[in-house]
Amino acid sequence: MTTPSFEALRTADTATTVTGLRTADDSGLVATPNPEPRLSWSLASDRPGVLQHAYEVQVATDRSFTGAVSSGEVESDVVTDHPWPTEPLRSREARHWRVRVRTDLGWTQWSESARVEAALLDDRHWTARPVHVPSDQGRTSPGPVPLLRREFELPAEPVSARLYVTSLGVHRTAINGRPVSDELLEPGWTSYPNRLLYATYDVTGLLVPGRNALSAAIGDGWNRGHLTWHKNRNVYGDTSALLAQLEVTLADGSTVTVVTDDHWRGGYGDLLAADLYDGCERDLRHEPRGWQLAGFDDRDWERVAALPLPTGLTQRAHPPVRVVQVIQPERRALPDGTIAVDAGENVTGWLRLRAEGPAGSTVTVRHAEVLDGDGRLLTSILRGARATDQYTLAGGTAELEPEFTFHGFRYAEIDASPGVTVEQVEVAVVASDLRRIGEFHCSDERVNALYANVVRSQRGNFLAVPTDCPQRDERLGWTGDLMAFAPTACATFDSRSFLDSWLTDLGIEQRADGAVPLVIPDVDLGELPPMDLPFAGTAAGWGDAATVVPAALFDAYGHRSLLDQHYATMRAWVEFTAGHLDDDGTWSGNAQLGDWLDPAAPPEDPARATTESAYVATAFVAHSARLLADAARELGRTDDADRYAALHRRTAEAAWRKWGAHARTTQTGCALALQFDIAPTDERAAVGEALAALVRANGGRIATGFLGTPFVLPALTGTGHLAEAYQLLLNTECPGWLYQVERGATTMWERWDAIRPDGTIDTEKAGTMLSFNHYAYGAVAAWLYRSVAGLRAAAPGYRAIEIAPRPGATLTSAGASIATPYGTASVAWSISGGTLTVNADLPPGTTGYLLPPEGWCSAQAVGELGSGSHRLILRPGTSA
Repeated sequence: MTTPSFEALRTADTATTVTGLRTADDSGLVATPNPEPRLSWSLASDRPGVLQHAYEVQVATDRSFTGAVSSGEVESDVVTDHPWPTEPLRSREARHWRVRVRTDLGWTQWSESARVEAALLDDRHWTARPVHVPSDQGRTSPGPVPLLRREFELPAEPVSARLYVTSLGVHRTAINGRPVSDELLEPGWTSYPNRLLYATYDVTGLLVPGRNALSAAIGDGWNRGHLTWHKNRNVYGDTSALLAQLEVTLADGSTVTVVTDDHWRGGYGDLLAADLYDGCERDLRHEPRGWQLAGFDDRDWERVAALPLPTGLTQRAHPPVRVVQVIQPERRALPDGTIAVDAGENVTGWLRLRAEGPAGSTVTVRHAEVLDGDGRLLTSILRGARATDQYTLAGGTAELEPEFTFHGFRYAEIDASPGVTVEQVEVAVVASDLRRIGEFHCSDERVNALYANVVRSQRGNFLAVPTDCPQRDERLGWTGDLMAFAPTACATFDSRSFLDSWLTDLGIEQRADGAVPLVIPDVDLGELPPMDLPFAGTAAGWGDAATVVPAALFDAYGHRSLLDQHYATMRAWVEFTAGHLDDDGTWSGNAQLGDWLDPAAPPEDPARATTESAYVATAFVAHSARLLADAARELGRTDDADRYAALHRRTAEAAWRKWGAHARTTQTGCALALQFDIAPTDERAAVGEALAALVRANGGRIATGFLGTPFVLPALTGTGHLAEAYQLLLNTECPGWLYQVERGATTMWERWDAIRPDGTIDTEKAGTMLSFNHYAYGAVAAWLYRSVAGLRAAAPGYRAIEIAPRPGATLTSAGASIATPYGTASVAWSISGGTLTVNADLPPGTTGYLLPPEGWCSAQAVGELGSGSHRLILRPGTSA
């Protein structure tokens, strides 16, 4: 780094401003868990062709920036993931920072400043201890939700207050009866024995001089509620507890600290049970009136007991779960008096009701994704999840809403006692509140509906962790599902911090030998079905989330520090798989889950795919080795880069020697051979033609499962078979993406044929593994962005962008936009009168390149494109 020269300072870029200052912490909380925050920003400019050449960051104790520490001039053309230029933050410490950048015209003005505050960074700074209600400890079945409270005095006006809070279980915390936030199911689900997240809230506005009350309800959540289809309880512990530390600065300069300790009292209220799978039971007659307010008489409540400070306390750095949408559903009365509710789409959340009725009367709400042949809720596919909310009224009108649960559903039925009037029904949609960054549209409304289904499935399953489904007794962080979906996830919602957190748990849960559990956080799945070969405790394609997800995050967001952070996990997985290669260089000695749910697999045995599982496993060994080599090269680890590139080559050659002929016989076999560079260079064209022939022979129907689906359309496109790629996309027969759309799907299905052509659901054949909200097959949206619309990242974080539209079939227009780290990039094209018009917008700091589709050439010479708006005219022909 250098000090800017006088000559450099003399020139200025007054048309460009630095905006969007941010750290890697995406929690929205008032503090950060990172003592050395990674810094990013964006550029805004009205002029075209803006590029950053260097930057300077200043950090100071106040907004005047007197005595600021400077990074000096740092040469860099990227706007993301820059190091903190001064001493690490200490707990509670706050700093202000600002940026200016040097462009081709000179230095910009300083940006507006941003404030960063440290959370509690050391366990020594916690004086609070978790407290619980003694009579609640050891409970082995759903039961009353414990309530905790403490009153305290503030002798003067509060001017600043921070609440650091978490729980064993999931909590709802309030001060003086007002929630401290709108966040739900805090602190989410992590590897609790090793990492427990807390939140830091600015609660100054909730406090008053004089008497105050701090209170919380603690639900079972993932900590001690039902988990997996075995409905195991108390997986992480048999106690629900609150850990809270309130630090208040008063107007006279004095401080007051209130912590969870043995001065708290505990009791019970109207929440008789709350379980993630089963639902919530409330009896409003048991609500202790005023228990969240100062002055409540809690003498009959229990004195709490304290527990040791949990291991691995760290503040959450990703967005929380919230209500993200409210839907006004359709409702109608059934002949038996039940109220039938239709949300119009498959969602994750619950119903909010307003009901009036006499004391003791009841309202019961049940949920399901689909209806049976009689038009009633089909609940058998929920398996052990009751998905039922029950309310007992206290008399009069009441607002009814469950707590500490969620349901996956489109349809619901409300059964009310005689004399009860249900006055209002709303659907509250909940999800981790990730920022939507991707959009796609085209001239075919069926494809637009497919894309909307992908978006809903990601939203509905990104809830605290990336789950497989939100409705039945599962809702687990299956690694294989996310491996398939990660590129789509990263383009549709800002998934960086959310998946970074999940990968942190993956690294924690990774076995000593490098094996990656099937689900993260890791929970006991019980005995798996009998297998012909030994099971290694993991599976190819599933464990490869350890390499695929970090690579997808780096491609989408450009954070090299994230790649470095997860590198050891990536390497340990590749070493594990390499250690399981046989003498012939293939992974053939272990049972695998394979191309899961290949449509030709027997319904009762979804792992028995048409593509040999050992070939698929070996192909993924090669794939992960190459991803690791690429990461090593990016991080400057040249020895590792060479070593794992060689492992990719050896494994690819071994796979082709053993299965080259077999690979050409299935869509998945061909797709993996092409996308993972298994097929030799001189045979790629023939494999591409074999894949295209398979698609044509199958009438355009998809023939891939979880592991093949993400790669089949890119493989066809990359070998010049765009017609067959569109044939797969637009096929409306089963199995196929648009088959689901034409059968009324509003989210992605777990099985291609979940609803049969006659509209019936074969629950007997499919068993109870039948989810209608499963995002894995939504991996197709990555191809919609990159190929149909033609918006591709040519460098990490979209520093360089490929404009590569691939029109085909009956589509006459398409477009996509992604809010990249640099700003919003978009590509839109239309065909009219023999002319292909491409409009592209590139954000400041980026460059672009046009890659014309085959058979089209630009009417003008097109080289490197700078930031700004571009209109490109292409006509039939071949580029010179």
